[in-house]
Amino acid sequence: MNGARPTARRLTGGLPALCAVLTAVAVGWTVDRGARMTGLRETDTDRAERPAGLHHRRHPGKGRYYVPEAAVLTGPRGGPRVAYLHYRIVGGPDSNLDDFVRVYDLPDPGAPAPLPPDLVEALPGEEPTPGAPLPEPPGGRERQIFALDATTGHPGAADVYVRAAG
Repeated sequence: MNGARPTARRLTGGLPALCAVLTAVAVGWTVDRGARMTGLRETDTDRAERPAGLHHRRHPGKGRYYVPEAAVLTGPRGGPRVAYLHYRIVGGPDSNLDDFVRVYDLPDPGAPAPLPPDLVEALPGEEPTPGAPLPEPPGGRERQIFALDATTGHPGAADVYVRAAG
């Protein structure tokens, strides 16, 4: 019986320390999650999605959103800025170009047109070919959205390139 007491004391002494560590982790996670949800930690991607009108907060109740694979924001802080975004849509029944258009309330793509040179230069990776622009209504925001069919073989797969001033 004497052998059981030191083990019990060790467990009793270690339990408060374990509780303190778990409490610190929970508080840290809660603060981080709250900062993200309230917008206190805005990323470059968030700042690039806003002028493009593709930030998730501008489209409530859709149930899903697309995260850009690349986002570049140019221009001085407080001055005119240009956002460049690249979305890679994998295709299939749940994630496809039609769903992207629906989620962001965009018009259907038009006939293929060349991408603006600054858009091609701003985003890293492969140089895109001409894409189908999504027309903007007159008096709408200053943005250009191009959809390119991806060659993955999945239905609805696409690369979407966006240029937005704001």
